[in-house]
Amino acid sequence: MSEQIRPWPKVGPAKRWGPVALVLVVCVGVGIVATTRNPTGQTASGSSTPESVASASAIPIQYAAAKAKGTAGNFTWSNCDKTTGRITFPTVYAPGCVPEPKGSNGGATYPGVTADTIKVVYYFPPPGDITASVSGLLDTNAKVTDTVRAYTKMFESRFQTYGRKVQVVPMVGSGISTDETAARADAVKVATQIKAFASIGGPAQTSVYQDELAARHVLCLGCGLSVPDATFQKDKPFMWGQLPTPEQYLENIGVFVTQQLNKKPAKWAGDPKMRTEQRVFGTVHYDQDPPVFNGVTDVVNAQGAKLGWKPKVNESYLLDLAKLPQTAAGLVAKLKQAGVTTVMFLGDPIMPIYLTKAATAQNYFPEWIVTGTVLTDTTAIARLYDQKQWAHAFGVSTLPVRTAQSESDAYRTYRWYYGQMPAAFKTASTFYPNLLQLYTGIQLAGANLTPQTFAAGLFSYPPTGGQPGAPHSSYGNHNLFKYTKGPDFTSVDDSTLIWWDAKATGKDEQGKDGVGMYRYVANGKRYLPGKLPTALQPFFDPADTATVYATVPPELTTPNYPSPAGSPAARKGN
Repeated sequence: MSEQIRPWPKVGPAKRWGPVALVLVVCVGVGIVATTRNPTGQTASGSSTPESVASASAIPIQYAAAKAKGTAGNFTWSNCDKTTGRITFPTVYAPGCVPEPKGSNGGATYPGVTADTIKVVYYFPPPGDITASVSGLLDTNAKVTDTVRAYTKMFESRFQTYGRKVQVVPMVGSGISTDETAARADAVKVATQIKAFASIGGPAQTSVYQDELAARHVLCLGCGLSVPDATFQKDKPFMWGQLPTPEQYLENIGVFVTQQLNKKPAKWAGDPKMRTEQRVFGTVHYDQDPPVFNGVTDVVNAQGAKLGWKPKVNESYLLDLAKLPQTAAGLVAKLKQAGVTTVMFLGDPIMPIYLTKAATAQNYFPEWIVTGTVLTDTTAIARLYDQKQWAHAFGVSTLPVRTAQSESDAYRTYRWYYGQMPAAFKTASTFYPNLLQLYTGIQLAGANLTPQTFAAGLFSYPPTGGQPGAPHSSYGNHNLFKYTKGPDFTSVDDSTLIWWDAKATGKDEQGKDGVGMYRYVANGKRYLPGKLPTALQPFFDPADTATVYATVPPELTTPNYPSPAGSPAARKGN
């Protein structure tokens, strides 16, 4: 039976939830607390039938390809930088130029698409949901809606949308994030009443919403976080994300653990006695009821066995906030009793708060392997973990070396267009990537906008980045991942090596000064799947490491494009 909507006790979220609220301050808005699935993986209307992606001939040619064919002279669009082959928008992730359209855009090419508009739902959690309770610490729904709409104006000043404008429809969910019945009803509403082309976001703790949208052939962006890659393949081409799927994470984690750490002493454990012992691994990973990560676990075990690696302890847990302290204590007891020297954590950002506290309480000081799952590799959250434990944490992250918050793409591009910071300052960076993904897909799809041409457009996006401050981004089939069985529907591909410096000081992702920072080995050098170095790296040595860039690095700089004519920044003379 689905949990019914109920109000939380009348107490402030920070007081009620303590550190959990602070974790959600970072997580809210991107739906990454956890996800749950129904046992069959089916929606009310049955399993989603995957649909093919449109052929390359159905989408517009991009400037680089046209130049190679000798037809670049047809590109007359003023928003095209013919030096870079990309549009004149100040981010390295700007999409490739397309020819300036001529004639009719085809009108209503798909439900939610007319000659003038593209209807997109922006999902908000309802009052009573934990993420909604915490959102009072962030930005209001009204402020977020206004900022999202402001971003659409900015994107539409540069991106080719073929005469259409995105119509943002805010929608508050009808049930808390674990309520599958409400999630399904909300998805039906989006598809049949609102008649949207796409939804940005959805309930944080059930995948029913995105599954139902896929079954009804509606795009869902920023959905599917923390679910197996098989879910993206089942729901293709309707579900899109930002960070890698669990199977994609494994590509570099596997190399790291089996070739850098396996059969070597646990030299960075907190317990001196462990430092001369050969590593004994234990894994702690999140799962759901019923389990949905069996396929991921099978891949881990099969690949590990080929390379001579096997965890002595392999424990899972459910994300039940009320039971996490007790669960953590039990997990630590099992790890300690088994003589585990090295704990690999693959789960949500909340559990390590209790897991590390329990380890210290039980006088157990192993190595902690960071795998980069669900923001466990962010400084803001790692500061909440027991520092006696996390001082011995190191591993793999998909996140890049940070710039100052105000210099990240979400804020720098907004300032470029508006001459000021966004109203939803605290959360702009959580929804900006989804909007960039949306507009990139719209531009590269061409005038005949459908989910199939949207997918074909993103698949044609030129792979970008791969430097310390700029993760490698691509979609589709680029032969990067060997543990997945279909095209890539998430943006980030590569990863880097990090370790926790419990004494370093600086600003976290929210711009707050504090003690404790992640350091990036080799100044944040990034590695594509399976390409991590096999030799043990110099963890816990601050030489040649980075925490936060003092200035914007070269790989993030773009030509000095003037603010668009007529934009607020241009009118102000910025």
